Parts: sequence; structure tokens; C-alpha cells
Amino acid sequence: MAKRARPATSTELEGPLRVLGVGSMVSMSIIGYLRDHGPSKRGELANGLDLLPVTVAKALNELLAADLIRSDPPLSELRRGQGATYRVNNPAVTDLYIQFGQGLREL
Repeated sequence: MAKRARPATSTELEGPLRVLGVGSMVSMSIIGYLRDHGPSKRGELANGLDLLPVTVAKALNELLAADLIRSDPPLSELRRGQGATYRVNNPAVTDLYIQFGQGLREL
């Protein structure tokens, strides 16, 4: 009898799934919004996606940590009262897409 509920082929999807995490719908929505509308500030994302700013902030931090988006200026260089503009890191998102496709046997 199996000791854990995990398919043997799941290793190919571990990386992409870990990157997107639990809030994957919010993360995908943010990436989609940024691709459709270009670089945007956190408030613009919250308004455009009809999400709470705190929800957007959490997802942005996760996307930044995964290097799927970039901030300008980098968050480490922000001064008090200054807001960052976010944009998609297209090569990283494309690589993630390819990993999903390979794991799902679509590519």
C-alpha cells in the first residue's frame, strides 16, 4: 500500500507548483494583468483585479521571491512613501510555462 498520495511522475511539476503556491489564481491574475496593462503599481493591480491591497501585496512578495516579476526600484532601495512599479520577468514566466507543459506532457 502506498504511504503517500503522490504520483510517481509528480517530480516534474514540483518546481512550478512550489513557485505558484497556494495563491496561484491571484498570482496568475497579477501576471496576466501586468502582461495586458504593462508595468503597474500595487494599487493599480488591486483596483484592476478587484482585490484587497493586502492580498495583492502578499502575492507580489511571493512573485518577487520566485523572480517571476521585478520591481522598479528594487524593494531594497525604496524610500519611505515611495511606491514600486511591477513588471513581468518574461523569461522566467516562459520557463515556468514550459516546465508545466513538460510535466503535463503537453510539450
